[in-house]
Parts: sequence; C-alpha cells; structure tokens
Amino acid sequence: MIEITHTHADGTLVDGTERGDGTAPILKAHGFRWFPSIKQWGIRGSRDQAPRRLAINAAAEALRAAGHEVEVNLDDTVRDNNTVRADKHERLEGRRAALAAKGERLTAESAALHARSNAMVEHIPMGQPVLPGRRGQAHRNLLNRSIDTAIRGSQAARQAEVMPARVEASRAAEIRTERPDVVKRRVDRMEVEVRGVDRRLARLAPGPSVVREQYEGDRATLLERIKGDQALLEQARAEGRFGQYSRDNVHKHDLVMIRGQWRQVARANTKTVSVTTGYSWTDKYGWEEVRGLRCGHVEDAEQAAPEAADS
Repeated sequence: MIEITHTHADGTLVDGTERGDGTAPILKAHGFRWFPSIKQWGIRGSRDQAPRRLAINAAAEALRAAGHEVEVNLDDTVRDNNTVRADKHERLEGRRAALAAKGERLTAESAALHARSNAMVEHIPMGQPVLPGRRGQAHRNLLNRSIDTAIRGSQAARQAEVMPARVEASRAAEIRTERPDVVKRRVDRMEVEVRGVDRRLARLAPGPSVVREQYEGDRATLLERIKGDQALLEQARAEGRFGQYSRDNVHKHDLVMIRGQWRQVARANTKTVSVTTGYSWTDKYGWEEVRGLRCGHVEDAEQAAPEAADS
C-alpha cells in the first residue's frame, strides 16, 4: 500500500515506497522529489500550502496503472500565522545548529589532517633532497601524500570559516521577513494573488471539481497569511515603526530617509513616494520604506540626528 498524504504541517509526502519498486520515475515525473533527510518522496515547498490536487491525483492514477495500490489522504486545514512562524523559526534554528556543528566538525577535521600531514614527514631531515629515479620514489610519494593531506586540511578549514557567516545570514534573512516594509510588500503581493484566484474561480463552470477545490484551498491559505501579516503591521504601527508617513504629511521638495539615504520628494502618491535621482527620471518607493522626514511643515524626531551630524 502506497499512501500519499498532505497536511499543512508536513506538506505532501509519500509512504510505502521501496527502492527498485518502479515508483521513483513515476513520482518524479509528477513533481515529487526524494527527501534524503526523512527518506521519503514528497513535493518541495508544499508545507503550509494547499495540496496540489492535480499533481497528486495524476501521480496516484499513474501509480495505480503501474500495478500499485494507492490511497490518498488530504487534510487542507490551514494553520494560523503564529503557528506557522513558530514552526518555521524552529526549523531554521535546527538548520543553524546543524551548520554550527558542521563548522566545528570541519575545524576538528582540518586540525587532524594537518597533524597527519606533519606526522608523515616529521622524521625526514629538513632540506633533505629527493633522490632521482627509483631510489627516491618512496620519499617522493610520502611528500605527495603529505601535501595532499595538508591541502585537504586547508579546504576543510576554509569550509569551516564560512559556517558562522551562513548562520548569521540565515538569522538576518529571518529578521528581514518581519520588517514592516517587507511585510507590507508581501501583503500587497498576496492580495493581488487573491484577486487572481477570484477571477479564475469566477470563470469555472458551476459545481464541484478538483480545480475548484485547488483554487479554494489556495485562497483560504492566502487569506490566513494576509490576516497574520496585517496583524504584524498593526503591531508595528502601534509601536511607531510603520505608517507614520503618507501624502498627508509629506510634500514635494521635502527630504525623506529611504534605505539609509536622504532623498528629495518629487511627488507624493497615494501608496508610493517618488524621489529625485539627479537624472531625468525618478525612483518610486512604498511609504513603508520611508524611515525619516525633513520637512518645514511637520516636526520629526528623526531630523535632529542628521542635522546634528551635518553641523
């Protein structure tokens, strides 16, 4: 019995396959991939997404046609954003711990390889020449093995050196996803996706279908993600980290802080602000990216620091 399951917590996974049973090419042809860490087939990126019903059903039918008994169990219950964020953070912390452990292991391996390389030649007097021909072959082979071992030790050391940077990059990327400007752009993108799903649903023929179930599942997932991200924006707005600036308090020729630079406003729009570039065109940014304001109409606490620095 082969069972294809889907939950938002685990994604789409396949149980009951064995090496050489003929399922691998069928599953691979329908978008499934082998996950070595859990030793199962599954669909990459399917966690906390609606099940890809068309691909799952097509894979199940192909497996049955090949003589396998297949059962499909799909649970499309959407998890709330707090649970999703906590689960993702836990997985990322696990990966960071694995990277840190790998760095320590590579450091120890590098030290061991260098010690082994030195031990190979420590009995050879410094400066002793290698004899020509067959008489010096053993000496030459020993030197080559020592050099190869030292090179492997250096390669392991270089790999170990990048592990802390990879850990910090992972943390920085996770923090970035919680920034109000990033969250706002994500909400805008998902709202566009919801409108697209609604248009596709409206074009479907009346009545139940696999395609309708797919679209409805996608829509429910998007709405939950939007709801959670909007809660993050409301929290940021209450803390004064989002929503302070708009066309109501920013005017043409004002200076706004965007991505660490003061830029002059060319036009204040409803959702965006256009700033000059020194050329014939302007750059456009969402209001969520504005971090400070220099304006004669509005007092801004963040003006004091740059003005003090200028003086």
